[in-house]
Amino acid sequence: MMRREGLLRLVVLFAGALLVMALVAVGFANAGEEKVGTTAASFLTLGAGPRALAMGGATLGLGRDVAGSVWNPAALGWVEETEIVVSHSGLENQSFQEWLGLGGRIGKSGTRWGIQGTYQGDGSFEGRDASNNPTGSFSVSSFAIGGHMAQQFSPNVTVGAGFKTVSEKLGDVSGIGTTFDAGLALNYGIVGLGVAAQNLGGQMAYSGASYDFPTNVGAGLAISDPRTGLSLAVDANFPSAYYSDVRAGLEYRWNDMLALRTGYRHELEATDDPLTGPTFGVGAGANGFWLDYGYLLAGSGSNGQHRVALTFVPGRWKAGDDPFGKTSFDDKPRVNQPSASPAKGKK
Repeated sequence: MMRREGLLRLVVLFAGALLVMALVAVGFANAGEEKVGTTAASFLTLGAGPRALAMGGATLGLGRDVAGSVWNPAALGWVEETEIVVSHSGLENQSFQEWLGLGGRIGKSGTRWGIQGTYQGDGSFEGRDASNNPTGSFSVSSFAIGGHMAQQFSPNVTVGAGFKTVSEKLGDVSGIGTTFDAGLALNYGIVGLGVAAQNLGGQMAYSGASYDFPTNVGAGLAISDPRTGLSLAVDANFPSAYYSDVRAGLEYRWNDMLALRTGYRHELEATDDPLTGPTFGVGAGANGFWLDYGYLLAGSGSNGQHRVALTFVPGRWKAGDDPFGKTSFDDKPRVNQPSASPAKGKK
């Protein structure tokens, strides 16, 4: 029996390694920084979740929650309870991004669902004509909403896919389009593997002109040891219209009440890129409430990126944890009743 389990483990790891190497090969064949600026809806590449940001963006093989499904839809396949996540990101030039995600399991089946929405405000800009004369200010904002589904085929394999409809407004010009995501996650013991593709297919249409979405393919490896609370993750990403990058992160969890994180992201073949730099973060919570914070220290010396999120798991709001001794949120506090007196003997 032990020999069979060992052989199965080797097969799973070998298959995962083949997937990673194949994806890396495809990534190097398709990624090209010469296409920078040729795609629409670039805000989709920022993702969401302070945990991923704090770990340098490495999450494809590590994510097992609603926030992780932004990067790899297969991460939803590990979700056991309904989760609600609200996230805020402070970006460069005083722009910001808001993200809301919720998802959970359909009954006791292996199917999971997720719904997500993103809004990014980039502020107002002053327009100029060909003679550099001011023509008035215009605002820039973006919005995306979509859904994901994931299926757990065994305790070790999940597959996910989804879509998102995107809208952008650039002054008087607006565009809309729909694109798709897909991912695979393997988990065996302390080892996790993930491959994912984001923003596949579809185009953004602006008053007769169409532009591709910023497609990205990536692969990740993670090692998580619950005995020590340590997790290590490494990702490689190959976007269609930006520099390829390598991301690495380390996390330490203490009793599922406190998490300390750090990482590093490096944009290949790029110098002083604002996305290159060390990352840091912390998380804490209990009883179905969790607060996360992540920070990217930009390598170019420009302003860094902040991200904070609140995660709610209603199924863990247990009445038994109530310090006032309620059995439910509607019950009155329990009152100690005097124990029955022992029966008196007959005279």
